[in-house]
Amino acid sequence: MHNFLKNVIAIFVCLSGMPFLIREWMCRHRVSILLYHDPKPTVFAKHIAYLSRHYTVISLDTFVAAIHQKDFSQIPPKSVVITMDDGHAGNIELLPLFKQYHVRPMLYVCTQIIDTHRHFWFKIDGQSKAEKERLKRLSNVERLTHLKNMAGFEPEKVYPDRQALNVTEMEDMMESVDFQPHTRFHPILPRCTETECNHEILESKADLEKLLGIECFHFSYPNGDYTEREIEIVKASGFRSARTTDIGWNTLDTPLYRLKAIPITDDAGLTRFRSELTTIPHRLGRWVNSLVWRK
Repeated sequence: MHNFLKNVIAIFVCLSGMPFLIREWMCRHRVSILLYHDPKPTVFAKHIAYLSRHYTVISLDTFVAAIHQKDFSQIPPKSVVITMDDGHAGNIELLPLFKQYHVRPMLYVCTQIIDTHRHFWFKIDGQSKAEKERLKRLSNVERLTHLKNMAGFEPEKVYPDRQALNVTEMEDMMESVDFQPHTRFHPILPRCTETECNHEILESKADLEKLLGIECFHFSYPNGDYTEREIEIVKASGFRSARTTDIGWNTLDTPLYRLKAIPITDDAGLTRFRSELTTIPHRLGRWVNSLVWRK
């Protein structure tokens, strides 16, 4: 029922002509940073084909450099940046599409889950969406204790199957992909102690630089959650930008450590994808959620 309503909203948004109006008006001199996680190649192929016809896909480095230099002259109209969070094993299947369309996405990875058989805490079998949301509101220690008691989960536990990219795959992707940190184990940073928070941010940078022999300048807050504390730690760690999940488009005046995003449903059909690019479904969803929480 939930997906049915979302698809109905998407159809209404597209029939209203809003995707065209917002693309040609709101997005002409703004940059959209799209947020994926683990889209399948068949779905992503339709998305990237649409973007290549109606937008210009640029790298995050290009956009961040323009903000640092206070010069948007090199940013084409209707520019889009593609980002993906976590470092899911399925991301390797998208490499042919990245090469075909000559795009350079940003993959933010959890540095103590990639190249291992450890699992993401939010991908435990049988975990409902409501349960995940409840766990996000617990302190880091409380969340890990609950997961251990209920599912035997531990961050460093090794499983038979692999959920994340390995180093060989990442090295194969590096000509077409930028890799940057997304913490070590994907905690909710504002729910961490200051020591935990520092460790997750600073050490994830060191982990990835050592693993791939690169320099890391960009960061993504897990679940998009941050406070002034996280911003200050990210700045002090030498990062040049940080992406949130705050809904919206980016301009020359967007704070570099609060880059806005447009989350894209990994299995979105083309109608839903076009609708999500307008941000209307996200804003409606957050408005409804705010009403629910007030009650």
